[in-house]
Amino acid sequence: MLDIYVKKAIIHSFDPGQEDLDFSEDLLDLTPSLLDYVSKKVEKVYTDKAKRGELSAENNFLALIGSDFLQTSKEIANLWQEEYRLAEEPRLSDLLFVEFEKDAVNHFAFMRMALRENFSHLVENQSITIKRTQKSLPGAGSPADEALIINLSSRRYHLIEKRIKYNGKTYNYLSENLLADSPDLSIDHAIKAIKKTAHAVAGEFNKDDFEFSSKVQNLVYSSIEENQSLDPENLADQFFSDNLSARLEFKDNLKEILPERVDFSEIPSQGLEKKLSNQKLSLSNGIELMVPQSLYDDVNSVEFIQEEDGSYSILIKNIEEIKNKW
Repeated sequence: MLDIYVKKAIIHSFDPGQEDLDFSEDLLDLTPSLLDYVSKKVEKVYTDKAKRGELSAENNFLALIGSDFLQTSKEIANLWQEEYRLAEEPRLSDLLFVEFEKDAVNHFAFMRMALRENFSHLVENQSITIKRTQKSLPGAGSPADEALIINLSSRRYHLIEKRIKYNGKTYNYLSENLLADSPDLSIDHAIKAIKKTAHAVAGEFNKDDFEFSSKVQNLVYSSIEENQSLDPENLADQFFSDNLSARLEFKDNLKEILPERVDFSEIPSQGLEKKLSNQKLSLSNGIELMVPQSLYDDVNSVEFIQEEDGSYSILIKNIEEIKNKW
């Protein structure tokens, strides 16, 4: 749970069929339920899906964030609209701006939430009818479609963005055009890049089997759990401890995608650890197994045996009870 204190919030509306934004002139009345909604939207940005970076002190976008929250929200909304309207299929959306404190530091947030078509019931004259609405906000548990949060002290930011298609090409319009910055890979993409590169290199040296896959998963999980970071140099030494050529190739290939260590500052690692906490094995006979990392290397719990013909047997030990999950 993040320590977030929402101070102000306002919402503006974008309709691709209209030339101008529909601006609100009043801040949102942050009732307990609405405060909870806004806070959860902010928390959803601090995930492994977010790209991260740091804006320069001279950044033009950063200069738009002034002391007048209402005016700031309008200026940024107008700037955003100029870029987003170029998309081939812009979505009807609400733009949520939030001023909040996290760990006693001021932050600024901008979020785009695409409106959904939904159905609600309408009671009239003791009769209930179903009415379609095309302007329903996503639920509190859903992340915003796009979001930007800036720490106003450190200028560090978290960004969730979607590419738009324009003139046959796709653009990361938020980072490229609005922020004019190149954020780091999200942690989610960094992990995928590490795994993909490791398997590609292992394949070249005929080492890409299930044991290597399990080793990669285990080492990534351990690094996150113990160090709260992923260090390509350290992982290379562990993935390919007995092969110098493979180690060097892994480092060189990954450096183009992930030039330095990835740390988890301001990103809760519990969700990541949960994602990686099980080894999921799919066997050729159709059986699927999910083995907790804590038991995977425990020979008293599970043992992988390679037979003389090259096939494998899996021995699961010390089972006190078996339940059938429906």
